[in-house]
Amino acid sequence: MSGIEVVVGGTTSPTDQIMSGMMLIAFRQRGATVIDRSNTGDDALNRDDLVAGRLSVVPEDLSTGWFIHLGEETRFDRTNEMAEALRAGDQGNGIAWTDYSGFDDAVAPVARDDLGLSDDDAVPTMQRLAALLETHFDARVCVDTGTLQSPGGLVRFETATGFTVPAEQLDVLGEGEPLRGLLDGNCDVAFATTVEPELINADVAIVDRLDDGPAPRLVFDPRNTAFMFDEDLYAQEGEWLQPFIEALMVTLDRKTMSALKAELAGGSLATDIARSHLESAGLVMP
Repeated sequence: MSGIEVVVGGTTSPTDQIMSGMMLIAFRQRGATVIDRSNTGDDALNRDDLVAGRLSVVPEDLSTGWFIHLGEETRFDRTNEMAEALRAGDQGNGIAWTDYSGFDDAVAPVARDDLGLSDDDAVPTMQRLAALLETHFDARVCVDTGTLQSPGGLVRFETATGFTVPAEQLDVLGEGEPLRGLLDGNCDVAFATTVEPELINADVAIVDRLDDGPAPRLVFDPRNTAFMFDEDLYAQEGEWLQPFIEALMVTLDRKTMSALKAELAGGSLATDIARSHLESAGLVMP
């Protein structure tokens, strides 16, 4: 890629910093002239700069791409269905969407282990959680204001399970507080994002399935991360780039991304984290 310029964008979110770092390392190893404009701006600014040709690649989650960037309203039962629609819908804008991560940063119920969701090796499901809450009248369910008020928040769980959390069991807290309340023992269930360093060794059950069927439908809109590329660059470098990203995304499950975010929170540079992960996965040379 000698002589080819690649401008990498991305927001200030921990996930974006790490994902942008992956692209910075990958393109540098291929010999491109890489300009780092990551860790700046918000989703809208990065998107505008990509469409205008000022950026070459930006990490983004599927739901932001579909609902915000494309302004669509259709919901999907499967993550791959949204990803396929997003790829097709953005083609006319000169944007190519890649494969998406194994981790999903959507809100989900997280329950204390002693609530009994996993008794008898049962799969923790939202249906099972609803049944437990219906009989555990003293269980505290914590949400933040956004999750309570959003049409994509608590109401999705209640609609999918047919169980409405009683007002007397519901604690409405500030942003980030439901998860802290759960880990401190003040909440029995918290609705929170689940790709979080605090959950790595926590005694909790992450409830991201509606039921224990082989392919349960989505309850919350998926926030798996993909990359938005300038379509010309993606087509030009697709021979190596597409399989590289497909292989990368397989390595990025919830546990792994939570650990990478823990390294970032501990003060490591996003590019150092990215390089270490890519080398460990055999995706770049040491």
